[in-house]
Amino acid sequence: MKIKITGRKIEVSDKLRDYAEKRISKLEKYFQQLIDTHLILSVEKIDHTAELVMNGDAVQFHAREKAADFYSAIDLLVDKMETQVTRYKDKIQSRKGLGTDSSFSFDIKSDLGKEALLNQVSNKPFDSIEAFLQMKVDRKEFILFKKGVSQVDSNVDYANKNYAVIYKTGDSFRLLEIPFEKISSDELGCESFVEYDLNILNDSAASPEIEFKKRDSCAIERLTLDEAIEVIDKNGDKFIPFFNSESRYFNVISRKGKDLEIFVPAF
Repeated sequence: MKIKITGRKIEVSDKLRDYAEKRISKLEKYFQQLIDTHLILSVEKIDHTAELVMNGDAVQFHAREKAADFYSAIDLLVDKMETQVTRYKDKIQSRKGLGTDSSFSFDIKSDLGKEALLNQVSNKPFDSIEAFLQMKVDRKEFILFKKGVSQVDSNVDYANKNYAVIYKTGDSFRLLEIPFEKISSDELGCESFVEYDLNILNDSAASPEIEFKKRDSCAIERLTLDEAIEVIDKNGDKFIPFFNSESRYFNVISRKGKDLEIFVPAF
C-alpha cells in the first residue's frame, strides 16, 4: 500500500515516517481495492495533529486526532479509522440483499417534543454530476451528498465537512457547497458558502451536460434543528435545506406524509 505522508509546516523524520507507515498499513486488510492513503501531520499550539484520508472500495474515509506527540496521535488515529471502516463494512454487510445503500435511519425527538426520522445519508463520495443523476434516479427534489476529492491538499483542513446539497427551487436546481478552503473555519456563515444555478444543457439520463453558474448571493439559513422544524411547520414547505448551526453541517428537513425527516451526513 502506498502511503503519502505530508508535514504541514513541519519536517517529518524518517523514524516517524516509518512508524506511521507500519501503523497505517494494518488498515489495508479491510479493503478490496485501496486507491490512495494520505496522512497529514501538523502542530496546533501544543497539540500534535494527525489527519488521514483514505480512498478505497468507492468510499472516502477521513479521521483526525490530536495528542501530546505524533506517535500517540497516529496510534489514536489508526484506532479511530479502524473503527470507522469496520463499522461501515459491517453496515454494508448487514444490508446486502435489502436493496438499500449504506444509509440508515433512526427515530429522534426534538427539544420541541416533535418526533422525526433522522436519515444518515451514504458517505460514498460523488461529484456534482453523479449526485444530480442519483437524485433523479431516486426521484427526489434534493440530495445531500459527500463531495469526494481526487487529490488531498495538505494545506486544507478537511474536517469532514465536505458535504453539499443539490435541491430544486421552482423549475430549476441549485447546488450549495462549502469550498474546501473554507471548511475548517470556526465561524461558517453564508459568506463561506457558495451556491450555483444548474443550467441543464443536455438532460441525458446517462451523461447530462450541466453548466454550474455561481450566484452572487446564497439563500441558505443557519438554523438549529428545532428552528428548522418550526420553519417547515410554519411555512408548509415540502423540504428545506439548511446549515445546522449546532452540528455545523448541511442538513435537509422534509415532509413524508404527516411525518418529518431530517437528512444528515454519516460519519
